[in-house]
Amino acid sequence: MGYNGLDKLISKSLNLGEGCVFILKPRKYDNLLEFSYPDELKGFTIPVMSQSVAGKAVIHRSPIILNNFQGETDVIYLNCLTMNSTKNSIRKMIAYPVCSSGELTEVLLVVRKEYDGSDLPNFLGEDLQKIKSAVDKILTIRAGKPGLALTAN
Repeated sequence: MGYNGLDKLISKSLNLGEGCVFILKPRKYDNLLEFSYPDELKGFTIPVMSQSVAGKAVIHRSPIILNNFQGETDVIYLNCLTMNSTKNSIRKMIAYPVCSSGELTEVLLVVRKEYDGSDLPNFLGEDLQKIKSAVDKILTIRAGKPGLALTAN
């Protein structure tokens, strides 16, 4: 089980629609996070900066819940990358760093998108536990294989 499986586990446990889970990997040679999932975003990057949600999660190695935001750079960027129209814009986000043996291996961005003016529930602390459970399940499956990091397949 890989990224698709993780996406399904998280989406089901948090009651999210399609296209609400993104996975980025830190690049070793610069200060960027590169999209690994979904496939259509592979190769795009987000800078690790203290002003961005993903950057804060990386710097502090701690998950961040953002239920109200204006002008967050990575949210604006994600909206631009993922939208064909403005009706499905990102309104809430969790940035969740995944570490193995003290090393950052991935950053999960989990979002709630607004669909036609729908009222969206806030992300809560219990949602972080649901994400952790999904990640732990994948890592447990992977534990018998070299490297504990999530993989694309």
